Amino acid sequence: MSCLKGDDDNTTYYSDTAISSFAVSNIVVEKTTKSSKGTDSTYTVSQSASSYTFYIDQDKREIYNPDSLPYGTNGTKVLVSVSTVNNGVAGLKALVGTTVTAISGTDSLDFSVPRTLVVRSSDGKYSREYTVKVNIHKQNGDDFCWTLLGTNTQMASFEAFRAFAIDDKIVAFGSDGTNTTAMQTSVSDGSSWEAVTFNFNGLLPADMYQQIVKKGDRLYMIFNGKLLSSADGSAWDEEGSTEMKQLVAASSDKLYAYDNSGEIQSSSDGASWTADGIDSDVSLLPTTDINYSCSVLRTNNDVERVVLIGNRDVSTYEADTTAVIWNKLDDTGNYAVNLPWAYYTIDSKSKYTLPRLANISMTTYGDYMVALGGKGIGKCTKAAYSQIYSSIDGGLTWHDEAGIQLPDNINKSAKSMAMVTDDKYHLWIICAGTGQVWRGRLNSMGWQLNK
Repeated sequence: MSCLKGDDDNTTYYSDTAISSFAVSNIVVEKTTKSSKGTDSTYTVSQSASSYTFYIDQDKREIYNPDSLPYGTNGTKVLVSVSTVNNGVAGLKALVGTTVTAISGTDSLDFSVPRTLVVRSSDGKYSREYTVKVNIHKQNGDDFCWTLLGTNTQMASFEAFRAFAIDDKIVAFGSDGTNTTAMQTSVSDGSSWEAVTFNFNGLLPADMYQQIVKKGDRLYMIFNGKLLSSADGSAWDEEGSTEMKQLVAASSDKLYAYDNSGEIQSSSDGASWTADGIDSDVSLLPTTDINYSCSVLRTNNDVERVVLIGNRDVSTYEADTTAVIWNKLDDTGNYAVNLPWAYYTIDSKSKYTLPRLANISMTTYGDYMVALGGKGIGKCTKAAYSQIYSSIDGGLTWHDEAGIQLPDNINKSAKSMAMVTDDKYHLWIICAGTGQVWRGRLNSMGWQLNK
């Protein structure tokens, strides 16, 4: 015996007209690649877009994706899925006219322009319209775009620079061969520069420009046996006396300096200094063209990686063909361990190295360290400013095929070039000898500001 339901069951219909979810499930993307001959060729791929979130503003009746779909997405061939409240029926209004076509998850639809999505209640009595905008990147995120901000005659009179982004300004400390002075511009300008007036007596020596470091939101230098700090590069406060010879690097917690024996010491307050261990001979530490970078480890926010690079004296170590590079992990956690500086050994098997270039300049850009320099010195035969070198692994390996290349029209007769990154993800190149000032940004880095 079986029991069957009667024929008096009712289907319930509702008056709801709301979209509960909207997603792009699949897209077609045109991509570009270089052939073995260096020419560009294009191809298309079909790929999932389910990771892109769409917001639904019920009050404004708008649907949009805050993170744009990849550059090259064909907006006329988009697969979407739509969910409604209480079985409402969703359809897409024609680009011309009032015809509404039901949405199928297997049909490619045209969302190259904003479209009208119509939802009709399951009881057929009501309807509501939404405007759907599928955002697609109009720029290739891997393209790096440079702008020449100007050619400054005062900047052209310098022989070398070291630049910092601080207090909404770019401050460039430079040497004229006799003394170190400074010029500054707003981070939003770059074409107009003015001289910086220091609030202390005495002239800074010619090489002081490369002995200034930035810790937190202050600059530091050692002058006449005093540790000085500044929030703007102009007004300097005396932090106290020190026996350190010169500053060489900084993390967010510590200053690093050479003492008079050429050893590295560190200090959190600038008053008490502690000798840092090194895992190789002190003769391998850089003595000229010293640069550093500091970045937080992805795997531990309590640990920063400080990378120190530079060259050794050419008269003593003429055979060097590469820069010397050291790495220090600065641990500020509750169970911190004071690790020694580690030297990156270079041997015949080292393939991706940073050449020994005159007036090396280095900065951090996104996840990369980037460096450039003049003509090779010692046994290094590299041409001056031939490319920008980048490292994604903390300075262990360096490559020149990344997306950041020198501007096409940069004047390579510059005596030196200084690089610095501002908080808007711009990379600056300031050229001594020519006065050119360039500013550029990787398109994808600019997108971060709009999130």
